[in-house]
This record gives sequence, structure tokens and C-alpha cells, in this order.
Amino acid sequence: MNKLIKRLCLCSITILLSTVITACTSSSVPAVTSKSYFIATNGSDNNPGTLEKPFASFSKAQEAASSGDTVYILGGTYKNFSINDSDAIYNYVNEISKSGITYKAYSSSDVPVFDFSNMPTTKRVAAFYIKPSAKDVTFQSIKVTGVPVGGQKQSECFRIEGNATFNQVTCSDNQAIGFYFTGHATGACFRCDSYNNIGVKGISIGNIDGFGAHGDGVTFKECRAWNNSDDGYDCISSKGANTFDSCWAFNMNAGGDSNGFKIGGWGKKAIDFTPPVHTVKNCLSVNNGAHGFYANHQPGQSAIWTNNTAYNNKKGNFNIVECESISNPIDVPGTKEVLHYNLSYKNNTLDEANLPSENNSNNSWNLDASMISADNFQSFDTSQLTKDRGPDGALPDISFIKFTNESKLKGLGCFN
Repeated sequence: MNKLIKRLCLCSITILLSTVITACTSSSVPAVTSKSYFIATNGSDNNPGTLEKPFASFSKAQEAASSGDTVYILGGTYKNFSINDSDAIYNYVNEISKSGITYKAYSSSDVPVFDFSNMPTTKRVAAFYIKPSAKDVTFQSIKVTGVPVGGQKQSECFRIEGNATFNQVTCSDNQAIGFYFTGHATGACFRCDSYNNIGVKGISIGNIDGFGAHGDGVTFKECRAWNNSDDGYDCISSKGANTFDSCWAFNMNAGGDSNGFKIGGWGKKAIDFTPPVHTVKNCLSVNNGAHGFYANHQPGQSAIWTNNTAYNNKKGNFNIVECESISNPIDVPGTKEVLHYNLSYKNNTLDEANLPSENNSNNSWNLDASMISADNFQSFDTSQLTKDRGPDGALPDISFIKFTNESKLKGLGCFN
């Protein structure tokens, strides 16, 4: 009997201790919950930032938000901006300094537009400035337009010096570069468009690219660049390896360098480190005023080029001119590039090349010229390239430069 009582007492004590431990653990480690804040064109920074009483500005929303939170942007056109900071060169409008915050459209069917066309400037403008301290910042489903350049060499819609990801973001009809990763910036652009960004003739027309990757490595996937006054994509002076995957560049003819993809290069300067090797795959470059795909005098290998398609670029579809070495920046035909399964139609040559066969195989210029004929393709209607994107920002379904069922070129290019 005594043994039974002892056992019952021990069981009671065990249950009591377990209950106490559970209660203490639950009370001492509260659940971490993310919060949501809201911005609207009719909001006020004196509001609490709820859906019913939204903020008016990015600055106020960022002040309230913490890592893990989401700032929702209601539809409409935002035009009232103030300069948050400035230095000798730049006016910074929307500064992003906190990490881990997502800024996205409240409704993907009502994309908010940030219109800077009423903002006068005597300095360069960074419409959105992601500072070096900001990491893991996300922008989704917004549009930026009207960013001015004044008499300056360039402005930027997004100047990224930290780490940021852009998903279905559009920059159009600016006098500014769309996306400009610089310094030690990293990040990605997914399904973004940058077009009709044209600088001032004689001042900035040769600096306004669609996408600029000049930092520590950026990924671009399913993006489009067209009708920008310099290049579609430019990664000159990039210390990190960039990836261009399933991206399009077309109609760069407004007066700048006018390349579709300018990959690599250091301005023909001697450098004291080995430059990165970029990746260019499944990309399309069409009707650009200079080169479709361009190694840009890289001191060493610029990229691995795989399954890309180039059509009717005026100075050549593929040009892989390199510099001799990092210490001797004298132009030489490319000897280190790697090109496989690429397609070139109209200007079917590989310019400035002196490659070993193992680096240069199964491309259209490696085939008998009689095989590269118009009857391989469904369409040459380039107007299809500007069609609206599909659901979730997918590239439009087109027939341009895609193969017929009878084509002998299947396996080549971006629509293989």
C-alpha cells in the first residue's frame, strides 16, 4: 500500500512539474509574428499605417516596419515626393536602410505607379536608394516612371548598394537607368521590364541602360529591356559573376552604345585581380544598333554563352573581343570564351574570335551555311516582343524566331 501511495505521489509531482515547465516555456518565448503596413495616395504619415488609415510615404512605412514585415502599396499614381537626403552628386528620394522588409502592390491587378516627372533637379536622382546597410529587401509589382536627369550624366530609378530582389517591377519612360546595382550590391531581378529610358542628347544619352550590374553579382531571369538609350544589360566593371537567364534585349537604337548584352569589360584598363566569368544562357537579342552579345574587351574570359539567339543586330550578333591580359589591356580576338548551342540569324558570324574548337561547338556558325535559312522559322514579326506578359509576369508566348516543326536547327538558341 505504501509503495502504491509513493508511486501516485511521484506521478502527481511529475505531471505538476511538466505543466509548470510548459507554462514557463510558453510565457518566456512569445511567438514572433510579422506585421503589415499600408501606403496609399490619399494616406497620411500621421495615420497608424493600417489598411483603413494608411501612410502616405515609403519613409514613414519603413520607420514603422521591422524585418519580416510587409508594406503593401495600394494602387494609384504617386507624385508627391520629398528629398530624404542629398550629397554633392545625388538627391536621394526614397531611402531604404532597413533589412528584411517586403514592399509590394496590395493588388497585382492595380499596380501602383511612382511618377517623378514633376520633380525638378540640378543633381542626379536616385528615386529609390537601397543603402549598403539594407539586406534582403524585396520589391514586387510596382512601376517607376518620369525620373529626371537634368544636366547630369545619369540618374537611376533604383540605385542598389545593398541586397535587393525585384519581382515584376517595371521602369519605363525615364531619363534614368532602370536598375543599377553598384558598389558591393547583390540581388536579383525576376520578370522585370525596363524600357523607353532615354537620356538627354549630348549629356546622358550614352549612360542610360535598362539594367546595370556593377556590383558583387546579380541574377537576371526572364527580364526584358528595349528602347533604352545605351545598352539593354551592362555589367562593365563588375567584381562579381552575374547570371543572365532567359532575358530579352531589343531595339536599343536611341543614340548610346546600343548593345543588347554588354557582358564584362573594365574600360580597357589594367586591373590587379582576376575578373569574374559571367553566365549568359537562353537569352534573346534583336535589332540593336550595335552588337547583340558583346564581350566588351574583357581582360580574360567574359562569359559562358549557351543557347542564346541573336537576330539582325547591326554591328554583329556575337562579338567576343577580349583584352590580352589583366595587365596588358590590348584588344585581341576572343580566345577564352565558351560558346555552345547559340543561334545567329542575319549576321551569322562570330566576330573577333580565335577559339579552340572545344570552346566553340554546335553553334549556327559551325554548321553548313545552307542550313541557316528562313524556312526554319515560324515568324520574323518583332512586334511580338513587346506583348503583355502572361500570368504571374511570365514572358509572352510568341512565334517570333521559333522553329517550325521541320526545322533543322532544333536544339539551338533560346527557343530550342
